[in-house]
Order: sequence, then structure tokens, then C-alpha cells
Amino acid sequence: MRPSIWMLFISTGLVIAAEPVDQGPSKVDAAKLQGVWSIVSVEVEGNPLAMDKLDEARLIVRGEHYSFRLEGIELEIVYRMDAGKSPKAIDLTLTDGVHKGKVFRGIYKLDKDRYTICRTTEPEKARPAEFATRPGSGHMMVVWKRAAASVSK
Repeated sequence: MRPSIWMLFISTGLVIAAEPVDQGPSKVDAAKLQGVWSIVSVEVEGNPLAMDKLDEARLIVRGEHYSFRLEGIELEIVYRMDAGKSPKAIDLTLTDGVHKGKVFRGIYKLDKDRYTICRTTEPEKARPAEFATRPGSGHMMVVWKRAAASVSK
């Protein structure tokens, strides 16, 4: 698989649309998600990815916008969270590129300075039901930690 495809997978493992579905817990979680994040681990269909080239990746969340950056690649995404569901749901919509306007559905959890997202690897597929990936599942999981240094835009 080409590196640009992997970057798309990793970045959209990340954010979604405009207004939170629910103005209570979703708004609180959206506020917690704001800032700069670095990758801890990535697993695609049960296979962990080597982190040697991913340790410089950054996720920058500002408002409802989610930006993924790595080695000159920058992907822009709009996210929508629904913290009222169990597990909490997130939809990530790409704002440009081949999948512009397509939705990657996922689930997420925020725990202090850790953000975990499990989502589909292809747009418009059914949302994962658990934080796990298996061969042939079409799911990926990314664990992020809050970055110490901020990135300017």
C-alpha cells in the first residue's frame, strides 16, 4: 500500500464534522480534544504499524477541524462527536482529496492525555462496535497522546 494511503488511514483515524450532535457531553469531549497530539500506536486490521516513520506525525484539533501532518502531508478533516452513545461515536469527514465529503465512522475514548480512536479504513462503512481490530475487519485503531509542544499553523 502506498505511503499516502497509509497517511490517509492514520489521519482520518482522527476527526469529524461541524456541530456536536449533543451539546452536553459531546461539547465537553470536543473541548478536551482541542490541541496537538502525537501518535503512540497504530494498528490496522490486527497488524501493528512500525512507529519509526510515524513518531513525527501530529494531529492538530482546532474547533471542529482536525488536521493531520506528517512529512509534508497535511490532511484536513471535520469531525462530529456523539458522547451520548456507548461507546462514544465520532464521524470524520474529509474536506479534500479523493474521499472529499466521505465519512469515516468510528468510536473514541478520551482518558486524561490519551485519545484512542477505532474507525473504518474505508469511508461510508459501519461503525466499529469495540476497540479492537482483526484481519479482514476493515478497522484501524490509533492511540494518541497530548504533545508537549504546540505546532503553529
